[in-house]
Amino acid sequence: RASTSAPTIDGPEAWVAAAGECFGPGAWLAVDQARVDAFARCTEDHQWIHRAGAVTQFGGPIAHGLLTASLLPALMDGVLPRMGWVAQEINMGFNRLRFVSPVKVGARVRASAKLVSVRRLGKGAGGKGPDGTETVVSVAVSTDDEDSDAKPAMTCEWVTRQYAR
Repeated sequence: RASTSAPTIDGPEAWVAAAGECFGPGAWLAVDQARVDAFARCTEDHQWIHRAGAVTQFGGPIAHGLLTASLLPALMDGVLPRMGWVAQEINMGFNRLRFVSPVKVGARVRASAKLVSVRRLGKGAGGKGPDGTETVVSVAVSTDDEDSDAKPAMTCEWVTRQYAR
């Protein structure tokens, strides 16, 4: 799903220069019971708190925290600039991941981001690899639930690497 709303970054130097900038929020994404049930089947996490009809301290069933994290690629679509110079991007993981408040089943979520740092990578052994960067993005996932007290549902520092064409 390529977005047409985000600006394009044409080279690694421009990406490095963008460090500190904030982006988003992105589009809303619904977290319905069908999505929660599909995630439970896929991960074999059938904890009662995620099931339809669950009576919880949150007023009903909630989504898995890891479901929220797994939605990051979709939630970040169109939030960060397009990388016109990138041939390949690799997910390196998270420095920090916190589930701050629950996502109630039926709520919508969206992401905002801050570009924390961009580090240039060398060209690899013998100077023969592609040029690249390592990026750390601080992401906050918010919900449209009026009971969230304006706290994000999830926060993380997401680390990725980008390699030039």
